[in-house]
Formats: sequence, structure tokens, C-alpha cells
Amino acid sequence: MLLQVAVAFFVFLKIVYGVFVPPNGDEAYYWLWGGHLQMSYYDHAPMVGWTSAVARLVAGWTPAALHLPAFVSFLALVLVLRRAARWIAPEDPVWFFWLGLATLCGSPLFNALTTLNYPDHLLICFSALALLLIGRFLNGVLGGIERHSDLYLGAVFLGLAGLSKYNAVFVAAGLVVVLIAAPRLRRLLRSPHLYAAGALTFAIVLPVLIWNAEHRFASLELHALDRLNEDAAAFTPMLLLRTVILSALMLSPFLVVAFWRFLFSRPAVAAQTGVILLGRGTALISTIVLLPLSAWGALGSQVSPHWLVLSFLPFMLVAPLYLRSRWMIGLHLGWGFLINTVATLYFVLAPLPTDLLGIRDYEAARTMSFEPFAPAVSRRATERGAIAIVGTAYAQLARLAFALGSDADVTDMGGRIDRLTGRTFGADDAGRDMIVIGNVRGVEERFETIEQIDLIEPVRLGRSLGLYEIWLGKGFKP
Repeated sequence: MLLQVAVAFFVFLKIVYGVFVPPNGDEAYYWLWGGHLQMSYYDHAPMVGWTSAVARLVAGWTPAALHLPAFVSFLALVLVLRRAARWIAPEDPVWFFWLGLATLCGSPLFNALTTLNYPDHLLICFSALALLLIGRFLNGVLGGIERHSDLYLGAVFLGLAGLSKYNAVFVAAGLVVVLIAAPRLRRLLRSPHLYAAGALTFAIVLPVLIWNAEHRFASLELHALDRLNEDAAAFTPMLLLRTVILSALMLSPFLVVAFWRFLFSRPAVAAQTGVILLGRGTALISTIVLLPLSAWGALGSQVSPHWLVLSFLPFMLVAPLYLRSRWMIGLHLGWGFLINTVATLYFVLAPLPTDLLGIRDYEAARTMSFEPFAPAVSRRATERGAIAIVGTAYAQLARLAFALGSDADVTDMGGRIDRLTGRTFGADDAGRDMIVIGNVRGVEERFETIEQIDLIEPVRLGRSLGLYEIWLGKGFKP
């Protein structure tokens, strides 16, 4: 019952956040993709845009609607864990399910990634299904029974994971490593079913490949080249240490020992061997590929714990098998209670918590400021006869578009494809005026003159949310 109470509390926090907190910049950006459906997108695979489109049709244009896809995928994950508990821990599936679910919800990393409208919530859901189904297939092979339905269904979900985020490739890579490294599974490399399942996964992710081929592999260029800091040192051990510490804190410091056991101890029950081997292969490949990037100066400052989600997800699916101390379980749930509660209150009550503590607010105030800021921008656009609202900061523009309820007149002039797909400008717009928000550097040359016309200070709960400039660009130059 204590585990059920813990899960109920964590779900309550999810609902509060999802209903009352507007989107951050990336969430709003992905939400806008839902109005401009494509086979894939510049930053990520398309599933987050597709599910946002469905949410808009079903639930409208509100914070609750925006967070609905993440809540649905979380519920799907709950059902998956409940069903998987019956064959992973047949001796006590109820205990396994509730402890596993409480452990997952109590992790600040997984709580956040299953709440926010990021591609990660879809990656987690579909990768979990793929890992469990393909793992059960491997269990059967080790026991002398090949359930090809598990393999093919797992391949379908792996393809859907690939449509969610590129990290899904680590599940496929983990499977290849396991098939090569485990002598009893090596014979599957000669099975036509394995290659048919691989072809099924490949067919599902074809939209991503086609879009990138049509756009000169722009996503690859973004992630492999555009993010690099060429002036940084080649090796930055402090950034590596930072990533390791932040990952441990975000996953939960009280799960580190159990995670280590998962990676290196022998499976206790033969029927669990396949799913554990596949999980380990996936976790190790994800970690070996991504963690060193945090020590590479050119990219290290950008590596975040959520990059390593597939390093931790396989463990979370079988965590109760490795949690051997009631004290550690209690401390983990206490850590989750503390961090998840503080994070929720930080946003819901913004900017009161940081103001009262005298701490600078880097995120919550910006998230909450666009609902009161958007009407002022709209009024100035109407008063000045501006034909559009433009800027170069996609996250800021996306928040503004969400607060306005439409991105029809909001356009990113940053010069990179697929940032915001609002209206485009041509020769017919020459000489027209536009409202500019944010940093005007890089925009001023597109106008004959540009001047600041307002300085807005949004207020919430009697406290300032910051200062926001509104500029007027006169005489647009195509």
C-alpha cells in the first residue's frame, strides 16, 4: 500500500504540472510541429509532431492538451509494466509491478521525461515495449521455444521508437551485440525471421530516412556538426565528471548500486536472462557511445542526463530484481518525493519560490511569462499595422505562438530550416512593418529602421517575471 500511495502522489504531481504549467521553449516548438505535418523534422524524428497534431484535434490548445500525449504514453507504459510483471516475476507479480512503477516514478529523470512533451516520452514507451517483447523472445530461444510473434511485435515497437528519437538505434545495436556475444543466441544470426523483423523495423522508419535524404541529411548535420564548439579543448574531464554526477542525481543516487548490479551480476532466474541480456547490451552501447561525448570539449557542455535515457531504461524495467534493501527503496522514494515536489512547486508557484529564497530563476519565470506577455505583443502588432511577429530565438517565438494560440503570424528569421513554419515573406511584403521580439541582432539588416517601442514587465502572483522588449521593424527588405 505504501508503494501505491507513492505512485499516486507522483502521478498527482504529473497531473498538476501538466494542467497548470505552460510549455517550455522546446515543448512549444514540438507542439507547433503538429500544425505543420511532415515525414520528419530538422531536430528530431516526427512522432512528437504527429502526436501533438492528434492532441490538438482531440483536446484543443491548452497546457493540458500539450501534455496529453506524454500522459497517454505514461499510461501505456504502466500497462506494459503490469503485463510484463506476470512473466518476469511470476512468483509475486503484484509486488514486482508496484515496486517497479514506484521506482520509475520516483526517479526525477524518468518523472520529467514522462511528463514533458519531449520526444523522450515516446522513446521510453516504445523502447520499453521493444526491449520487453524482444527480450521475451530471447528468453524463449534460451528455453528452446521461439515465439516469433514476440520478435515481430518487438520489431514494430522498435520502429516506432525510431520514429520517436534517433537514440532508438541503441536498442538495435544492443541486440546485435547480445546475439554475437551470447553463444546460445548466436544461431539466431542465421534465422530468416531476424532479418525479416529487421526489415519491418526499417520499413517503419523510412519516413525519417526519406525526409533526411530530401533535405541533404540536415538532421545529421545539425547533431554531428552544427552543435560542435570547435574552440573547446579536446579533453574536458570536468565535464565528464559533471555528466556522471548529474546523471546519478537525476536517476537517483540511491539506485546507483542496484544499477551496477544490473550491469554486471549474473541473472538469478533463467526465464529473465534474455530480457536482462538485451537490456545490458542496450545500456552498455548507449553509455559507451554517449558518455565519452561529455569528455569531448567540442560537445561536452551540451551532453545532458536525458541523452543517456536508454542507458537507464533497461534497468528501470527490471529494477525490483536488483533492489535488495528496504532502506535504499525508502531513500529512493524520499529523494523522488523531494526533487519532484520541489520541481513542480518551482513552476506552479513561479516566481515566488526563487524570489523568497533570493535565487536567480533561469527557467520557470520565462515559462510563465508568455501568457501575460503575448497580449501586449498582439496589441502592439495591431496598433502598428504590423504584418507579422518575428525574431531569431525559436524557443521564445514558440512560447509566444503557444500563448497567442496560433503560429500563423509568428516567424523565425534565424535562417535555419524548420525552426518555425509561420508565414513566409516575399517581394509583396517589401516596405511593410513587423513586430520584432528578443535580440534584434541578425534581424536589423532586414529592415530600413528598427526601434524599441515597448518594454513589458509581466507580473504573476504579485512578482515580476522579467523584462521583455518589443521592437518595430519598419520597411521590410526581402
